[in-house]
Amino acid sequence: MSQPSVSVVIPTYNRARFLPAAVASVRAQTAACAEIVIVDDGSSDDTGQVVAALGAGIVYVRQDNAGPAAARNRGIRTARGDCIAFLDTDDRWLPHKIERQLALLVRHPSVALVSADMAIEDEHGVQQVASNFVLRGLHGFFEGLGGAPVPEAPRRLLEINFVNTSTVLVRREVLAALEGFDTGLRYGEDLELWLRIAARHDLACVASVEEIRVEHSHNVTKSVEPMLRGYVDMARTIRGWAGPRMPGWGVNPDRYVADALADLGYWYFAQGRRHEARGAFAGSLREAASARAAFYAAAATLPAGLVDFLRSVKSGSARAR
Repeated sequence: MSQPSVSVVIPTYNRARFLPAAVASVRAQTAACAEIVIVDDGSSDDTGQVVAALGAGIVYVRQDNAGPAAARNRGIRTARGDCIAFLDTDDRWLPHKIERQLALLVRHPSVALVSADMAIEDEHGVQQVASNFVLRGLHGFFEGLGGAPVPEAPRRLLEINFVNTSTVLVRREVLAALEGFDTGLRYGEDLELWLRIAARHDLACVASVEEIRVEHSHNVTKSVEPMLRGYVDMARTIRGWAGPRMPGWGVNPDRYVADALADLGYWYFAQGRRHEARGAFAGSLREAASARAAFYAAAATLPAGLVDFLRSVKSGSARAR
């Protein structure tokens, strides 16, 4: 079987200074990529000039700001490779990533998507996490599979999203059939798409670290409240199309939505935003009963001073033991 061609899709929004390193990591791959598609999602910085200076082999597309899901979808429609690899602007790949992932796709024709492990650095280049799989207790599992299809992939994705977007290599025909990312979701649109793929096709994973993710003050996921609210929307969307299948994956669909609402409620409670916490916990309890959510829903009705006093008593008791 001939090796599939690969198009790299890089969505970007006011991240011009990171583009040269991202593109350099693509060009350093031991398996050459056919093209690099950079989708400028309405940047106001000098992205266009930076891209022009990067030389040949780049397809530059500019659009009005529509969010990362829409930018990736534009890249998918523009790309011509057999496979699509996604890379966020402020991330970069290690040299053997594409080679190792293509080998799995060729070896396992049923596999539609291959991910990989990643390390995490801060914006100053200081390593924060040497292996995301080790951190999450997944490295031994994926190493043991040796690149074979992941068993019960939907269930595992709903437990822990082990697919980071900048590690993904996926067959373009699969993305086209599923119409790409859900642009109605501002957060969690990646997991929602991986789950739609896993519901129909096999997934595989390279157990080694093949991507460096950079976390800095501008990372989207630093926006905690909109992220948590977005995950509620994502959970409802997943239940909307996968609800009847989810019990077969070992997941109660209503519990899944309830937990997302409860997570939002806990954050509101910790921030002292009692009214919003009560609303989130009430929504969680309507979806599925939970003793912990009920406790916090009741606690959110208490005066803030009393809650602080009870916390201090609990903390003092813990220290005394």
